[in-house]
Amino acid sequence: MADVSDVADVEEASTGVGEQPSLGFLLAGLLAGAGVIHLVMIPSHIGESWAEGIAFAVVGWAQIAAGVALLLGRGSRRLYTAVILGSAGVVALWVVSRTVGLPFGAHAGVVEPVGLVDQICAALELGAVLVAGAMLFAPARLRIGMLGASVAAIAVLGLATAAIVSPDASSHGAHAGGTATGTATATAAGASVAHTDHAAGSGHVAQMAAIDLARCDLGFNPQSYWDDAAKMGVDTYGGGSMQVAAAPTLNELVAGGDPLEGRGSEGLDKLIAATSQSSGGEGAAAGLILSLSDATDADYTAWTRWMGAMAASGTAGGGHGHASSAAAPSDNGGHGGHAGPQPWTAMVDQEQCDTLDAELSLARSTALKYPTAADAMAAGWERVTFYVPGIAAHYMKYGVVDGKFQIDQPEMILYDGNTPEARVVGLSYYMIQPGQAEPSQGFTGANDHSHRHVGLCNKAGVGVIGDSTLTAEECAAIGGIKSDGSKGWMSHAWVVPGCESPWGVFSAASPLLDGKLEQASTTNAGACSGSGVRDRYELRSGRPPVASQTEVKESAAGE
Repeated sequence: MADVSDVADVEEASTGVGEQPSLGFLLAGLLAGAGVIHLVMIPSHIGESWAEGIAFAVVGWAQIAAGVALLLGRGSRRLYTAVILGSAGVVALWVVSRTVGLPFGAHAGVVEPVGLVDQICAALELGAVLVAGAMLFAPARLRIGMLGASVAAIAVLGLATAAIVSPDASSHGAHAGGTATGTATATAAGASVAHTDHAAGSGHVAQMAAIDLARCDLGFNPQSYWDDAAKMGVDTYGGGSMQVAAAPTLNELVAGGDPLEGRGSEGLDKLIAATSQSSGGEGAAAGLILSLSDATDADYTAWTRWMGAMAASGTAGGGHGHASSAAAPSDNGGHGGHAGPQPWTAMVDQEQCDTLDAELSLARSTALKYPTAADAMAAGWERVTFYVPGIAAHYMKYGVVDGKFQIDQPEMILYDGNTPEARVVGLSYYMIQPGQAEPSQGFTGANDHSHRHVGLCNKAGVGVIGDSTLTAEECAAIGGIKSDGSKGWMSHAWVVPGCESPWGVFSAASPLLDGKLEQASTTNAGACSGSGVRDRYELRSGRPPVASQTEVKESAAGE
């Protein structure tokens, strides 16, 4: 009885498969080029996801093995079919990841940037599909000399080499987007998407990858926080201790990532000027919020790129310096000394994440007990500031001001306007503590920092009537007295649904609180619906991954 393999060999001979060994050289070159690219890219991907790194290794070695088989004259119908199906499948996954985002893996749901390296690799794989198809279906019709095939194969390997040594290859592992785990209660230690910043130094890559596998805190901030933090080079791992950079890759520059195409604009210059002045007092900080609200989407996007460039270059004059853990004697620096997303210290202890989730829920329910300023005033709070863009109008309950932090007894409640009908937008805690170091009390974790406003101009029965930059004489001229304020430490919690701060749940200011919100204070539906920039930001918490890394590990261990 004839062996099955003998029958297959006879069938292949009868169909002409294998009659063009020169095409085999070309196909081997295409597969080898794609395979080498996959292997070279393993380190940049395995640092973000072991599963992703292993997938690159499997594909790379499979392609090289198929190329070796072809060079040894082992071409067959099965091999050509496998090359067609495998290469087409890999290209299809690449297209999905660059158009709508893969529904699984470390970057689930995120559209990856198109890079020079992966473009070349996809082209080689498409070429492999075409050549393998020709060898499988029309071997006798397509003829190419051995010399031509060899030259083409060498050219293909040269192209792959050029891709590997290109600048894009060195930055390929740093993704512009980021994952976000679902709600604050989600365990999901997913890979990062929105917060996966471009690493400034390779020394932090492994550390950030390890944090990504363990963190449980991504749902505490809205998606826009992680997106803008990544664009602006804000550290969302070590609270400002890790150096990250958001400078565009070569491919991003070629692809036109800058909406202004490098020309700049008058609008962008206004934002740059407002940002550079934003640390010069509460009024200047409010001016930045108004400028951002008035900016076009193109100017705003260009501003985030400029902020990222400032972070990458270490420029301190951009008003983007990270707040220190111990504040200076007078840290009026605008609204707490930081423009843009707050630095964030990753949380990797699930028990702590669950505790913070419960604390924020308590803060949220507390804020919603007083939906209007009239409700707060009836319960003992009184207005101490008019509406200020970025931080809203403050209503204080003096009877609870002390040196103790209590979530359900906020010293201040924040509203979107100056009338009793104004709607609640957030909470502010105010503690008395002498000295220069901020209080240690607060929400679980290391992300709710306190700041002070030293030297505000106050008027009895009215509250704050001028910012801290006024001199004593200037303050007196408008009927006020300069207050000390050095013992008063303030922190914010943007816990009202719809008013989540795109700069972080504990950010010192929120860009949603613009001039348009105040103008609509008595006519809007609440929940910051009157803000002029709500459509600019994705305020929902981050998207949960299809499966967490923990589940993947447990599944692998069970096998």
